[in-house]
Amino acid sequence: MPTATESDGPLRERGVPAREHDQLDRLLADLRFGTGRDKQIGYAAGNAVSAWRTPPRIQVMGRAHAGRTTVLQALALMSAVETGPVDEPDRPDPEFDADIVIYVLSAAPSPADRRVLATLPPERTIVVLNKADAIGARWADAVAAADQYGREVGAPVLPVVASLALRTRAGAMTDADLVSLRRLAANTDAALMLSPDLFVGPGPDLAGREQLLQRWDLYGVSAALAALTHDPELAPQTLLQILHAASGIDALHRLLHRRYEQVSALRGGELLDELTRLAARAVPAEGSAARDILEAYLFGDDARWLGLCAGLAHPAVAHLAAGYAAPAPADADDAMARAARWRAVVSSDMPPTARRAALRVHNGYIRLWERMSSAGL
Repeated sequence: MPTATESDGPLRERGVPAREHDQLDRLLADLRFGTGRDKQIGYAAGNAVSAWRTPPRIQVMGRAHAGRTTVLQALALMSAVETGPVDEPDRPDPEFDADIVIYVLSAAPSPADRRVLATLPPERTIVVLNKADAIGARWADAVAAADQYGREVGAPVLPVVASLALRTRAGAMTDADLVSLRRLAANTDAALMLSPDLFVGPGPDLAGREQLLQRWDLYGVSAALAALTHDPELAPQTLLQILHAASGIDALHRLLHRRYEQVSALRGGELLDELTRLAARAVPAEGSAARDILEAYLFGDDARWLGLCAGLAHPAVAHLAAGYAAPAPADADDAMARAARWRAVVSSDMPPTARRAALRVHNGYIRLWERMSSAGL
């Protein structure tokens, strides 16, 4: 959810509401059992809040043998599911019905990959070039290939070695691993690293090399040897962290986190839209103040904050907020400066959806300015 993640105190000082759940729980209680008693409106509002609170769903898609299962396991995502393979003979392509899709490639995108990617919303899609260690001779070759594929499919592509990321998450660097790696780092024949078969060819410490290849693959062994050549005294945990970084999984985690926050923020806007529709439907009647209760929430600080986050995340204007370190302003002057900037967007000739998102951002920053400057007291 687009809630604040800092401690409540500093955020409250900056005018940011800290607990939307409490406000929404009170709203639902008032609609169902309090002065706003209206069963239909309360039931519909409850459904809208439940949908907002449900964690975003993530799908991992791609063609057979691209490494969908390994990517899913390497990311260790609780709310992610793996679909069936794309472009499977005599079977329809899997349906995209999640909030975020991770699309896995293992080589240049095929016509089937491009066909499926063209149907996916770009703001909810992450494309991964898995098995990046098999592309070229250096990591730079995989990065260049990912950039090229990104231009072809119209979306950023991140190179990863999911198998190594999974090993670093599930395994540990043993003393035996370190002994074998240090021995190899001191006396490595460069030809050994050209292929797995050459690496386990006849020669000294064959059992140790076989164990290393089984546990870390050739790419992981190569990365470990490069690190130990630079610093032979690396500790096991440090070496494991280097291998984790060499897998490229951290960049994927960061992008996925941004997508997750964006989807959660947009859901907050959808919640506000639904509550606005329910307020319009609520008929004032004796003993029921459902409309007044809904409108009071919609004009409150929590709804303004949800709207601000939803507006910033909207694909039509998200690029305008790229320079913000966080949605919350630093102080009242910063809040007013941001509000003025977004007011200019509202008055621009951008499409209506963009101007509506900008209005939410403007209204949110005006409310924060009021709270931070005490002008709204």
